[in-house]
Amino acid sequence: MDKIDMSIQENVATFVTKLPKVILLCVVIYLISLNFKTANEVPKNQEVKAEVSNIVPLDAVKKYFPTCTSVEKVNEVHYVVKAGGEEVGKLLVTTPIADDLIGYAGNVPLFLAVSEEEVILGLTLLDNSESPGFLRRLEKKNLFSAWDGKTLEEAALLNVEAVSGATMSSDAIRGSVKRVLEFHLERDGGGFEVDWVKLLQHVLGGIVVLLALASMFWGSRMKRWRYVLQVSSVLILGFWSGYFVSLELLFNWLLNGVPWGARVLLPVIAVLALACPLFLNKAYYCAYLCPFGAAQELVGKVRKKKIAPKGVWKNIFKYTRVIYFMVILALLLWGIPLELASLEPFPAFLLTAATGWVIALAVIFLLLSVFFARPWCNYFCPTGALLDILRKADTKAGSERRKKVIREFIALAIFLVILYFILR
Repeated sequence: MDKIDMSIQENVATFVTKLPKVILLCVVIYLISLNFKTANEVPKNQEVKAEVSNIVPLDAVKKYFPTCTSVEKVNEVHYVVKAGGEEVGKLLVTTPIADDLIGYAGNVPLFLAVSEEEVILGLTLLDNSESPGFLRRLEKKNLFSAWDGKTLEEAALLNVEAVSGATMSSDAIRGSVKRVLEFHLERDGGGFEVDWVKLLQHVLGGIVVLLALASMFWGSRMKRWRYVLQVSSVLILGFWSGYFVSLELLFNWLLNGVPWGARVLLPVIAVLALACPLFLNKAYYCAYLCPFGAAQELVGKVRKKKIAPKGVWKNIFKYTRVIYFMVILALLLWGIPLELASLEPFPAFLLTAATGWVIALAVIFLLLSVFFARPWCNYFCPTGALLDILRKADTKAGSERRKKVIREFIALAIFLVILYFILR
């Protein structure tokens, strides 16, 4: 019992030592989110040239109705398009009734432009947090035009296939269109349908997550399962599900909220990835669950003897990962929009949706892993650097550690006071 109490006290003391840098990191991340959210806001004093919904931009409507002068809301999904007071068509908008249908990084709101003859003229995406790479994939495969020329009745019965390599995004869009049509046509949707493939995907993914947790807590007893865990992580979480924690994912969730819902496993993985290093001082995600880390380790088995950086190179590579992460943070803090998906190799698991650059990046580091131990994880991964900031703590003796923490809290307080007056 005394050992347990001492362990709890040590964990609490360790957590306190992390607080200054964690608070500082949270402040920086908050400023980044504030920066990008503010950039997307419409100035209050901006002149309004026409009456238009806050959800549907007038310019997007004019693509289908060039003479449009206003858009008026009729009900939750139905918007009337008018030209000089005369109705020329309508829009069916999927937000908010389909906001729970999540793509990869968030929901994908859209509207269907419908003629006076009840024929769909086209589909247009509204502001969304989905990964641009997946949306480009869907556009190339003509998913957005799949309903063009169909009447509302025909579109409601149409079975549009998901796009391979961007199934999460295409499922969200197909589901949103189906729901808005059923709502408008006052149908019940035919009852609840179980997608057995998705259910199996979630069950197997959950087993992999639990196996990784068991390996973290009972490492020595779970060694014989290490190979099974790595292969499962690569095949089930990586190639099949596309479930991985990345800066792009976290940044989109920061701006648009965490998409709890049908794909609850991915937010659970992200929460565990952040909570375990912060509260338990354990590298759960990086060491046991990351699909790309597992892929590097599996490829690395080709050559047992690895090259370890020495001398000057050792000192350089000791800081490359943190520097890479800090540069990304600085650019985002400066308000420079970055294509975060292209800065990490993780989207390469979604082969048909990933860019050539991302696939090349993944291949390069997989080849390097033959000679170096997990080179991306150890020397470059910005997501790993973020999780390491949450995990690492001062291990000095009690009195020295307390003095250092006090100094850090004083420095942080001064910084926050200065920042407050600057922002005010």
